[in-house]
Amino acid sequence: MRRLSILARLMLGLAFLTTGCMRLNFFKRAEDPLPLAQGPRVGSPAPNLEGEDFDGKCFKLSDYRGKVVVLTFWAST
Repeated sequence: MRRLSILARLMLGLAFLTTGCMRLNFFKRAEDPLPLAQGPRVGSPAPNLEGEDFDGKCFKLSDYRGKVVVLTFWAST
């Protein structure tokens, strides 16, 4: 009797699962494709960024024009 109850629950669960999955369309294309990211392109000048260094001194990215600059963006909460 107990096995029948477990089997009935399993069959009912599978029925709900399959009917729910049948409504999903995994291969449907988006109606409005996402726009491509707009921003600096390779070979174009970088946008002018301003900020503070670790000592609290203000700097501008344009002050380093013609030099190699490595920027790391990070945040914490």
